[in-house]
Amino acid sequence: MNSFNLHLIFFIFTLSSLTQAEINKEYIIEVIMFEQLEIIGDEILKPQILDIRNINSVTLLDKPQIRINEEKISQSFNQAGTNLILDQAFKEKIIDTQNETLDEKKPLKKINEKIWFEKQVNLNQLDNIYRRLDRRQEYKILHKQSWRQPALEKESAPFVHEIFENNGFLIKLYKSRYLHLEVMAYIDGDLKSALNEDLIKEIKFEALQSSIPKDITNHSIEIDKELINLPQIFIPNFEMLKNSSTSSQIIEVGEVKYLLSEQRRIFKNESHYFDHPKIGVIISVYDSSL
Repeated sequence: MNSFNLHLIFFIFTLSSLTQAEINKEYIIEVIMFEQLEIIGDEILKPQILDIRNINSVTLLDKPQIRINEEKISQSFNQAGTNLILDQAFKEKIIDTQNETLDEKKPLKKINEKIWFEKQVNLNQLDNIYRRLDRRQEYKILHKQSWRQPALEKESAPFVHEIFENNGFLIKLYKSRYLHLEVMAYIDGDLKSALNEDLIKEIKFEALQSSIPKDITNHSIEIDKELINLPQIFIPNFEMLKNSSTSSQIIEVGEVKYLLSEQRRIFKNESHYFDHPKIGVIISVYDSSL
């Protein structure tokens, strides 16, 4: 075997290994959407119809709140005759401290699919850009958001639909050979899509399944028939869940005043700017291990 064929085989093997490794990666997505108050250029912008009926979308999940037992905290100070009042800033400081403690205990590179598609308001990579935009009079920040998710294949990856007032964006991260972003952002449009929490559960479940080693021993366990019939036992059927999204108050076709629509190949750990005469969207996609 000559050296060229040897190098070619090594390259193919390396490429397949990298592709397999990418399946188990997660990314943090940070988004800033703003309105450009001064129209750039002399283009006449007309309202457009946005139709999202045929796209697969999910809505970000609210982060579970940590409840504080104010009475117990007050008693711990042992100050006779003093009523301790916990203001909101103090509560948030306690919560942040608890979150930091939990984060320190986690392995740096361990993927936690439980928090995929969960809202994270704080920005990391885009924080400086956000602050600079917020000081400029020609821009009006409409929204900022961040979350974690995997990069699935194009056909399987859902759009994340985030709505704020009468504005919104739909962002899809997917991976073929490279990472890609599809972005739709709109101003002044009354659109509502299905929450699709069950689709998020399915994505998490499949990720959990793929993380189990294939050579693990398969044990058969007999379960009593009466136990299976208990109401507490739930056997998920993901094909059924996929089609069981709540259809109430869903508006998937409507007129929007301004519409930005673009897709492009991207590189991870970089910031990407999507431009429109009236809309600006800045997106950062980076490894969760950073």
